[in-house]
Amino acid sequence: MLKNQTWKTPKYSRREINKAGEIIRNNDSTQEEIDSASTIIDNWRASHAYPLHVMYMHLRRMAKSKKCLVVERLKRLDSIIGKLKRTTGMELWRMQDLGGCRCILDTVDEVYSFSEAYKNSKIRHEFKRSYDYIKAPKPSGYRSLHLVYKFYSDKKETYNQNMLIEIQFRTHLQHIWATTLETMGIFTKQNLKASQGDEHVKRFFVVVSSLFAIDEGYPIVPGTVNDRKELISEIETINAKYNVLDTLSAIKVFSDYTREIEMKKSGYYMLLLNFNTRRLKIKYFLPSEIDKANDIYAQIEKNRVENKMDAVLVRAESFNDLKAAYPNYFADITEFIYRVVIYLR
Repeated sequence: MLKNQTWKTPKYSRREINKAGEIIRNNDSTQEEIDSASTIIDNWRASHAYPLHVMYMHLRRMAKSKKCLVVERLKRLDSIIGKLKRTTGMELWRMQDLGGCRCILDTVDEVYSFSEAYKNSKIRHEFKRSYDYIKAPKPSGYRSLHLVYKFYSDKKETYNQNMLIEIQFRTHLQHIWATTLETMGIFTKQNLKASQGDEHVKRFFVVVSSLFAIDEGYPIVPGTVNDRKELISEIETINAKYNVLDTLSAIKVFSDYTREIEMKKSGYYMLLLNFNTRRLKIKYFLPSEIDKANDIYAQIEKNRVENKMDAVLVRAESFNDLKAAYPNYFADITEFIYRVVIYLR
């Protein structure tokens, strides 16, 4: 299957790639400089598609014997820009999550066993580092296990540069928390993922994350108490004053995709969410059309801000897998709301 596909290859040097990142980070850059830098960034990101897919397919083969959902995605341009601006000294060349795989499992035990199985499997990629946000949650409440690898291939030397791929292993409970936070951020126009936004909203999600952590038997988020009753009481207080659950319940998306899209299987799905109309459009591409999909993706992102559009390009084995992995684009946050309401009863 891979041999019949066309893949973008890196065209620029490390110096040129890092210079492009500096231009994008600099608020004083001219439009001409930004356009030139965006071309370089698009190529560098798109060049990660092949290394990402090789690792994705290996994870998929391993996941066949487990109840594990696996998807892949290339990082959104606005997320790349945001990370460059937030992180002092960040070089685009060494950004570790331009390509990312997400593995969603039922329990924390399965997260650790599956991640260890991957680390010990027959791969030539260089293990770089891990981030365990389950045993040490982020202050934002984010919980997941990340492994970072530098891609290596015996057959395609052109990709043996500093092409880093991040694999996220998370439980279903951690997943619905993260995607609901992102949904809230999208529709309230706050970058909650980067801990930016209304303090009461951020605190609400932090406290819920600690409750989820207690349910899973793992450490709570820093700055919260390890007491279910006190955590639930705090959620009740925040919700009574700010109606967070009502806001989440009111978020709805109207979908324009057809039954034909729902029947699609393995391939690339481009999700296009309009903030103003709250309409979701989906474009499907065959596995062999990754080059075409990347070109369209890059073009859409250039006009994303003025068109009030959010876009993401995802590889999934079916439409159902897509919805399960990216419920935030479908505003499917029912389970999160249900679990919080159960706490409050």
